[in-house]
Amino acid sequence: MASVLDNFSSVLISKVLIFLLVVPSLMCHSLEEKDLQHICSKTYNRTECLNQFKSDPRSLNTDIKGLTGVAVDLALNKSNAVHSQYNQLYTDTKNSELQEKYIACSKNYNDAIRDLQVAKKYLDINRYRFITIEINDALQEVMSCRTVLKEEPIDPANMDYQNKEFKLLCYMVKVTSHYLIQK
Repeated sequence: MASVLDNFSSVLISKVLIFLLVVPSLMCHSLEEKDLQHICSKTYNRTECLNQFKSDPRSLNTDIKGLTGVAVDLALNKSNAVHSQYNQLYTDTKNSELQEKYIACSKNYNDAIRDLQVAKKYLDINRYRFITIEINDALQEVMSCRTVLKEEPIDPANMDYQNKEFKLLCYMVKVTSHYLIQK
């Protein structure tokens, strides 16, 4: 019986040591370029993800929680800019069908902004599991907008590019927050 317990203890200690060695360095200290590359490889556009993170100098001087905050801030900045663009397009166009599309997307982005603000609050109070729920809600909003824009008449402002960029930023939040949940 003692040999079984000794053997079990040895296996358990080995597994704990392996886990501690395998846990990504991004959990404990400032991130490096290779950490960003690893994180961005989990998104559907690694290159653009890296470009987005590199556009904010905080990305390499923080831990994974800070990087999640950077990703949320990038998504919030983008959603605010796109929301303003949709409002301006609504004002500028005389085509009533396009106006309906633009106001619908404006409302979608207004809701996505709210979702991101809630996600940021969850990050601040260490309720990481709830971040994904809010990001999924924000993604649903942008998908609703994209669906509306695909209908006739075609959007002359070609806002789908903006929607795709916002979608990537939301995925960046999801990936980084996933590491927090594993912590």
